[in-house]
Amino acid sequence: MVKSETRVNLPWVEKYRPSSLDDLVSHDDIIKTIGKFIREDQVPHLLFYGPPGTGKTSTILACARQLYTPAQFSSMVLELNASDDRGIGIVRGQILTFASTRTIFKSGFKLIILDEADAMTMDAQNALRRTPYYLIAIYQL
Repeated sequence: MVKSETRVNLPWVEKYRPSSLDDLVSHDDIIKTIGKFIREDQVPHLLFYGPPGTGKTSTILACARQLYTPAQFSSMVLELNASDDRGIGIVRGQILTFASTRTIFKSGFKLIILDEADAMTMDAQNALRRTPYYLIAIYQL
């Protein structure tokens, strides 16, 4: 299937979401810092926060696309909307299982993106502190 055909039925915000760090328009100093982390292969745990629509999710998804090839993306990146999946069961089940499985195609860290992490229960947030994996959390103000 042609790439343009696969993107036809997407919502506008997904269809035109920036696909690389170079496509992002704002926050130049933040983008440069994240780009340096990626080039040096020293990406730390990150916490993005700000009002809706400021590019938090787009920024981290662009980073993930830069870190992993399209074939690796689904096995190395887990994106959860924490306002939907917000309980401790998700941390103990889905997140822990994803983080603990190994892939044969790519070594290194897996990326777990928790969009709207501020909506998670306190028990779930506490359980995240005790789980060894790479985490990106996005908080809405």
